[in-house]
Amino acid sequence: MKVAIVHDWLVTYRGGEKVLEALCEMYPSAPIYTLFYCEDELPAFLRQRKVVAPAFLAKWFRYRKFLLPFLPSFIESFDLDKYDLILSTSSCVAKGAVCAPEARHVSYIHSPMRYIWDQRTNYLPRRGVKAVLMHWVAHYMRIWDYMSSQRIDTLVANSNFVAKRISRYYSRDSVVIPPPVDVDFFELPEEVVERTYYLCFGALVPYKRFDLVVRSASGLKYKLIVAGKGEELERLKRMVPQGVQVDFIENPSQGELKRLYQGARALIFPGLEDFGIVPIEAMCCGTPVIAYGAGGALDYVVPGITGVLFEQQTTAALIDAVDHFEQHTFDPGVLQNYAEKYSKQAFQHKMRELLEG
Repeated sequence: MKVAIVHDWLVTYRGGEKVLEALCEMYPSAPIYTLFYCEDELPAFLRQRKVVAPAFLAKWFRYRKFLLPFLPSFIESFDLDKYDLILSTSSCVAKGAVCAPEARHVSYIHSPMRYIWDQRTNYLPRRGVKAVLMHWVAHYMRIWDYMSSQRIDTLVANSNFVAKRISRYYSRDSVVIPPPVDVDFFELPEEVVERTYYLCFGALVPYKRFDLVVRSASGLKYKLIVAGKGEELERLKRMVPQGVQVDFIENPSQGELKRLYQGARALIFPGLEDFGIVPIEAMCCGTPVIAYGAGGALDYVVPGITGVLFEQQTTAALIDAVDHFEQHTFDPGVLQNYAEKYSKQAFQHKMRELLEG
């Protein structure tokens, strides 16, 4: 069986690329078709693999928002007729790849495009000529997004939250298979450590809502550490309440991140996420999670066992959740055992059952 993998772009190594890596291990000879990729930034698992991408698009990734109306035609231009199985991993247009009539297309959906569906008001301008143009583009993209979803044989969602969105926007059922987490690397500390701070980690972008945690820092009982990199870094630093200690660690290594998880009282996870691998990594290290009670977090934050949920994205609700958290004791061993069901091996086993069944 000839297999090809289609991925939106290869310019970072985040949750989507962890899914891609697990699929590449399952099909080591499958080429990867993608729209953008940076050869210098490719993770090790891709350096010996055939990557097919339009050469002229390589330098345009930073302008992908402006290229959005053209991305469907670019992804549909890939010649995939010789393949028996197409595996796409998509949060943008990869699921729109066109395959031969007799081929099977299985698409792993990280998220329907947020910026044209339920979170469009957070991404698109609201007034002026630019707003009119962008909303027209979003209207066109919604039509294409729905139509392209109808030619996929099997849709896989990374969470129950995404499965509901697939049902709403594509009128399709999907199979829920959580993404893989490196449960072998993220582990309990070898010795008992004093947990002396709360931790936020992730891409520093607006929808992650780290601003909510920083604004709440004066009401927290322990120091706050914010780790990651992104466009929000400087703004978050300016938001720190006067006289409050908030440490920023920009772009920690994997080893540093593991130590941060292991020393945290809790990971604070304030955004509305499609799934969220970061909380599972924290649980592997015996660290409970204080999360906004919506989205993917509902799949794995079990109140009183793996963490605490708060119902509104407000400073008052978050501080109340932290106070509630401090009244409970969480067993690191229970947290680690719970997280192990999200291993790469578990992901690959479920995908094999789906693909071979």
